[in-house]
Formats: sequence, C-alpha cells, structure tokens
Amino acid sequence: MKIKKKLAVTLTLLMTLSIVPTNNYALENNKVNETKKEEIVITKDKDDKKLEDTSDKTKNTLSVTRISGSDRYDTSFKIQEFLTKDEFSYYAVFASGEGFSDALSAGILAGEFEAPLILVRKDSIPKVISDNYSRITFGRSFLVGGTNSVSKKVEDEIHKNISVTIRLAGKNRLDTALSIYGPMLEKRKELVLGDAFSSYNGYVYADALTAMPYMYQLNKHDMGPLPLLPYAGEDASIVFGGYNSVPKLVGERSRIYGADRYKTAVEIAKAFKSNLNKDVDTIVLASGEDYPDALCAGPLASSKNAAILLTKSKTLNEDTKEYIKANTNIKNIIIVGGERSISSSVENELKTLR
Repeated sequence: MKIKKKLAVTLTLLMTLSIVPTNNYALENNKVNETKKEEIVITKDKDDKKLEDTSDKTKNTLSVTRISGSDRYDTSFKIQEFLTKDEFSYYAVFASGEGFSDALSAGILAGEFEAPLILVRKDSIPKVISDNYSRITFGRSFLVGGTNSVSKKVEDEIHKNISVTIRLAGKNRLDTALSIYGPMLEKRKELVLGDAFSSYNGYVYADALTAMPYMYQLNKHDMGPLPLLPYAGEDASIVFGGYNSVPKLVGERSRIYGADRYKTAVEIAKAFKSNLNKDVDTIVLASGEDYPDALCAGPLASSKNAAILLTKSKTLNEDTKEYIKANTNIKNIIIVGGERSISSSVENELKTLR
C-alpha cells in the first residue's frame, strides 16, 4: 500500500482512537484523575538553577550546563523534572528506553504536547521513575510502542497513576511513527495531513534525533504537522541524511545532510536560520556514538527552541566546536547525559570557547 494512502487510513483510525481513552481506565467525561497527591519535597540539582538563569548573560558569555542521571532512565527523569515545573501537567509520554525507534517517535509527540518523555523498561518501570513521577498529577498519557516494546504489565502500572492512557503502536516502526499524528491532529483541530512528509533512515538514531527540533519549529512556524517518518521506499519532500542513508527521491524538495552524522547535525542547525529565519541561542549537546542518554534530548531541545548537536565522548567534535565558536548568538549549551556519554574534558573545552 502506498504510504500516502496508508497515512490517510491510519490517521482516520487514530483520530477516532485518540479521542477515546483506553478501555476500563477512562474517566467519565474525560475528567482528569483526581487521585490524592502525597506531599513530596523536591530537592533541585545545582544544574537546574543554572538552567534557569542563563538568559541574561552578556553577548559573548557561554553557559554550559549538564543534565544527567545514573542511567538513561534517571536522565529522562532529570529532564522531566526540568520540563515539568508545576505539580500538574496535562500530558506525559512514555516509551521504551531499550531501543531508539519508538522513543524517537515519542519524542516528536512529547515536543508537540510540551510533555516530558519518560523512559521505561519492557517489563518494569525503573525505580527512579516510579518513586518520583507520582509527585506530578498527569491528566493524560500516551504510551508509544507495542507490547513487544512495553508490556501490558507496565501499561497497567502507568494506569495506576494516570487514568487516561492511550497506547499508540503499529506493526512496525513506520506504523508506530504514523500513529503519533492522530493525537497531534486532534490537538490542532485538523482533520487530515497534507500529502507531504519528511524522511530519515529509521535504523540510525542520529539524523532523526537532530531533525526533531527542526521539524518542531517548521511545523510551528509554517504549517503542520508535517510528519517525520522513517524511510520506507516512498517519496518524501524533505530528507534528513546523506544518500547512503536515504537514496535520492524523485519528490524531494530539500535534503539536509553532511558527510557524517556530526556534519548533518550542524547543517540542520544552520537550517534554523537559512530555512526558518530563526536564530538559535541554545544548543543541546548529545552523544553521537550511542543513543541511551540522547533519547530525551529531542523534547528538551524543542522546549528550549534549541538545535541538537552531536559529539564524541572523549573529544569535542571539530564541526560542532567550529559551529559554536562561529555563532556568537549561542549563549547556552545543555549537555545531556553523564560523563560516560560526554566526558568532563568535553565539558571543560566547551567552557573555553568564549
């Protein structure tokens, strides 16, 4: 089935599903869960304070902050803590932290709904998540991925705290990526998507990750939502990545790419200005070598109107460094992940660039 037809069929179904909460967990008239909250004292990290007061720095000052946890799940919680300032947030998005394909799609959805992306295991909710996410009352959650990614057992655990939960899934990564656009259309009060979409190599996380905040800005800035989908042999109007990742397409109007993932990330960052006429003053820096800590960088970047750049663990990538040095309007760099993902030597080098 051609993807445009598949898009229309899938979204028609999902528009119906997204309005109706899941089975027995629906609240009457879609009311928000009114479960009594425990009083929890939150101790903020020093990093949080740094993140909050970087906007008034002088022109040539570069503020470098790290958000990290003991593992990918703890890192996702630390980002959730930063994004969710209040005790109530209407939306939360859950996805598996054990693979990147569903989490990338979930990150797009989280950006649209200004929601935290919370990572879980297939058969359990990590303790750092279960101990802390109940401090926030969520009105509705989306669980992205099928039961092979996140089990029914975990879904039931999520329901204990969030009564209205919708699972968005398909038989493969393309169908799952399509599934997130039903709620997005409902939110925007639009009935259908256009016949254009953007594409990336669905088996490599880096290009999709760095494309995510760009597409968030494009959809907010111009029209949308223009879907960001893994390449499946069909035409796309915008392509992210080189020709070894996605072959030349007949219908492509633009392709943003470089010789490698680091250069591609820089080219996407440049496109904020050249294509969207938008200056970037914040960079979210993620690992270009492995995905675990980087998974939640997308919603963070979207929330900060930031671009995502990549680096190696031990040394600051040269293309990334030169882009930051050349763009003096960049005032904030947020490193996502611990020192095994991005070392302290890279962090220290960033602080010397201005």
